[in-house]
Amino acid sequence: MVGNAIWPYDPQSDVQQKPYTESPPAQSQQISIIIAARNNSAYLAETIESAFNQSIPCQVIYADDCSFDDSISIARQYQKQGLIIIESPFHSGVCETRNRGADKATGDYLLFLDGDDILPPNYIQQHLEKMSPNTPFVYGGAEAFGEYSTLWNAPEWSDGRLWLRNFVNTSALWNRRAFETAGRWRNKINTMWDWDLALRGSRLGTPARSTAVLRYRQHSSSWSANIQTKYQKRQEVLLPQMRQICSRLSVGSIISGRLHDFFPQWLSAVSQAVKLISSEEPVELVLLDNSNNVDTLNKMRAETSRYINTFETIRIISYPNSFTFKSEKERRDKTARFMAQACNRLRVEMRGDIHWLIEDDILVPLESGVNLFTELTAQRIPPNAVSGCYRNRHTETQFVGGQFDDHHIVKAFSEIGSETRAVDYCGTGCLMFWKDRTPRYWNSHYRNIPAHDWEWCSRLKSSDGTLLMLPSVHCGHVKSATEILY
Repeated sequence: MVGNAIWPYDPQSDVQQKPYTESPPAQSQQISIIIAARNNSAYLAETIESAFNQSIPCQVIYADDCSFDDSISIARQYQKQGLIIIESPFHSGVCETRNRGADKATGDYLLFLDGDDILPPNYIQQHLEKMSPNTPFVYGGAEAFGEYSTLWNAPEWSDGRLWLRNFVNTSALWNRRAFETAGRWRNKINTMWDWDLALRGSRLGTPARSTAVLRYRQHSSSWSANIQTKYQKRQEVLLPQMRQICSRLSVGSIISGRLHDFFPQWLSAVSQAVKLISSEEPVELVLLDNSNNVDTLNKMRAETSRYINTFETIRIISYPNSFTFKSEKERRDKTARFMAQACNRLRVEMRGDIHWLIEDDILVPLESGVNLFTELTAQRIPPNAVSGCYRNRHTETQFVGGQFDDHHIVKAFSEIGSETRAVDYCGTGCLMFWKDRTPRYWNSHYRNIPAHDWEWCSRLKSSDGTLLMLPSVHCGHVKSATEILY
C-alpha cells in the first residue's frame, strides 16, 4: 500500500505539497509504449506494428509474462526496429509485468497496451495534444472489434464521476511522475486494474479526455470477454469491493469548545469507529478550532497526539470566527451562516474521496464507521450520502432527519424504526458522503429558514441524489459532559 507517496503532506506548514514535479511541455518529451502480454502470439505482431506506426516516434517495449506460445519469437522479429524485449522465467501477472516494463522505459510519458489491442496511427499524438505539465493522465474511448463490436465513448472528466464506474481504459497516456507517485499498477482483486490506477492517479490533478479511440479486441480467451459473459453478476460484488479498497476517508469536525471536558471521550469514540473500518488507505482527521480558548486548544493537542497511529495526519486549524446578536432570529441566521462557512472550509481542507462530518456534541457508536462506509460504497450505484440517527436536543421527541412535504415543510421523524431508509434531509452531526457526488458548496438558508443542512440536502435531492439514514448508527447527542440524549 502506498501511503504518503500519494498524499504528500508537510505537517509543519499545513500546505499540501505538489504531488509530482511539473514536466516541460509534452511535445518535447519522449513517449514509451509498454506492451504487456502472455500467450498473445495470434495478435501480437499486429499490436507491435501499431505501436511502431504511430505518427510520433515512440520507444516500444514488450514485457512478456512467461508465455509458452510463440510470443517471444514473434517479438524478436521486431528487435531490429528497436523493440526492447523483457522476458520472465515465471508467471507474475499483468500488473507486475506492466511495472517491469515501466522500469525499463525511458519515456517521460508512458502508455500501456495489451498484446491483442491496436493503436490507431494518431492515437499517441491525439493524447499528447491534451497533455499538460499538471495533467496526471489523458484517457479516451475504446472501440471493440472481433467477436463483437461496440463503441465505448469516454465522458468529459467533469461529467464522468469515476467512483461510480470506470471509463479509463488501460491505454491512457500517463505522466510518468504521476504514474510513479500514484503507486503504479497493483493487483488487489485480480481485476479492474485500470480503474484502481485511475482512481489513485486522479488525486494528483485533473485528467484530460482525448478524442483518440483504442481498438479493443474481443475474443473468447480475453479477460474482458470472460468478465462480461461469465462473471457479470460478480460486478455487484467487485464494484463495491474496489471502492472500499481505493477510497480515502477524511473525518472532519468543528470544535466549538462548548463541551471542553467531553472532547477526550468524543475523540476516543471517533478513533475506535475509524479503526474498525480497517481502511487500506490512510485516514485523516481535520479539526476546525472555533473555541477561541487556549485551554481547549491545548487539550485538543494533547488528546490528538494519542491517536497518531489511527490517523495518518491530524490537523487542528484555527477558525476563530465569532459573532454577536441582539435577537433569537439574528442568532439563528448568523449561526447558519457560520456553519455553512465552516463546512465549506472543511470541504477544502479534507482531501479524502469520502468525507465524514461528526459534530463535537455527537457520540458515535463503535460500529458507526463500518456501517456508514459499507453502505456508502455498496451496490452498483451507491448512495451519494449516508447519515446516522440522533435526537434533536432542543426537541427531544424528534430525530434530526426526515422528509420534505409537497409544500417544502420539514417533517422530522419521531421514530426511526429498524430499516435503512431514503430521507430528504438530515443533520451534519454524523454525515458521510462522496466528495465528488454531492453539492460542492454549503449555503446557510433553506427557503429563508436558517438551516445549512436542510439546504445542502435539498440540493442533493433536486439533483436526483440519494441520502440514506441508518438506524444501525444510533448516536448520542450530548447536552452536557454528563448528560447524553439517546
